[in-house]
Amino acid sequence: MKIIQLSDTHISQLGGATAENLTKFITLINDIDPTLVVHSGDIAILDPDNRGDRAFAHELLQGIQAPLRVIPGNHDVGERPENAWAGLVVTPERLNAFTSTFGPDHWLELVGEWAVIGLNSEIMGSGLPEEHAQWVWLETVVAQVGDRPALVFTHKPVFNPYPQLTEHNIAIPEESRRRLLDVLAGVRLTGFGSGHLHEYAVSTQHIGDAEAVVVSAPATGFAHGGLGGPALAQLGIVEYLLGEGAQRGSVQPFFRNLATLTEVPPTDIAEFAAALEQLGVTL
Repeated sequence: MKIIQLSDTHISQLGGATAENLTKFITLINDIDPTLVVHSGDIAILDPDNRGDRAFAHELLQGIQAPLRVIPGNHDVGERPENAWAGLVVTPERLNAFTSTFGPDHWLELVGEWAVIGLNSEIMGSGLPEEHAQWVWLETVVAQVGDRPALVFTHKPVFNPYPQLTEHNIAIPEESRRRLLDVLAGVRLTGFGSGHLHEYAVSTQHIGDAEAVVVSAPATGFAHGGLGGPALAQLGIVEYLLGEGAQRGSVQPFFRNLATLTEVPPTDIAEFAAALEQLGVTL
């Protein structure tokens, strides 16, 4: 079985390079013909309050022929208050605007012999009622998943790849990570996929007595380095080949890209510069 993860599309209603790249990736995704597609957030270019960006991104994503599930990134709904980029803090109003356009911000898909769990990482550590509701819902997931192997998708990584403190929120809070693993202790966790870092990297993580694949998905909008180590700062999507039958539980991620993309720094993208100016942010 195949699942596709795309991430950090950063779509502006003005169009431009990020929209053109997404359109090309959608053609690739349809050619791959996966069972499920997961968008792991930062759908909109920068501003979670820009209704036009959301609407245009939603329109473009309708070109994906396979079932699509979406979770929000910090540029879609804001993030927890500590070190929030440009002061864009997650709020009930922003969450409602997102779900009104894209559907639930957390969900469970039982696909064949597998379970796929999507979580809103941006409310973790926020203290909002929506965070509490997600934790309550997550406690019901264990029984629904049963003995299926599970993939967990978030925007921010569950496991922080940086050993040092960073200026911005790179991963979910440590307390949230521990709570998440405790709640899902009865689930066979075989893989974690996230976005946010705009780089492709694959590692493994011990979960109890088992080992899970941990994937940092590349962006489709623009890349930027920072992870260090064996990370690829290049535009792309991730194709997951999930074992079935005797191979059930095996996860093989593959990096996929195209030769026809526009790969430039975000500061060279006119629509990105326009969004920064609208927010009053100087890099």
